[in-house]
Amino acid sequence: MVPNPRHLAPSVLVVGVLALAGCSGGGTQTGDATPVTAPATAATTTAPATAPATATATATATATAPVTASTDPAPPPDAVMPALHSRTYEQARTEFSRQDLSPARLTAAAQHKDVTLPRDHDDWYICDTSPRPGAPLPAATTTVTVRLAQDFSDCTTSFNGYLYEENDPASTP
Repeated sequence: MVPNPRHLAPSVLVVGVLALAGCSGGGTQTGDATPVTAPATAATTTAPATAPATATATATATATAPVTASTDPAPPPDAVMPALHSRTYEQARTEFSRQDLSPARLTAAAQHKDVTLPRDHDDWYICDTSPRPGAPLPAATTTVTVRLAQDFSDCTTSFNGYLYEENDPASTP
């Protein structure tokens, strides 16, 4: 008995795809006494030149297409300005380090015009930041300015930018 080519083409297609994928195949199919050991190109010669040939060509092209896994790490998302209001300058530096931001980006300034920022201002409180919390910090060189006051309650006190009313030139005695 001669095998029917329509029944043979799907078997050859499976073996061909397995062979291209590096799997060993062949042998006898269940329910079929004919060994299937033909190469994948046999499907184009024994099968009708319709859908099975197209399926073989598509399966062969898919099976031989290179699989490329991206080894490049995903670019890190843009950094975002953390909320630092009411924290100390030291806590701000710690928060920057925790978020993989360089603490060197922080620039300290006094909140008030009549206050001189001491050299050691680690325990001073942050009243305001520029940029604002939640704003993107796109470049690693973007400077973050924090406005500091010695007491947190001084953050809300201002006489035209001065801590003490008597230092405000617009003030009248």
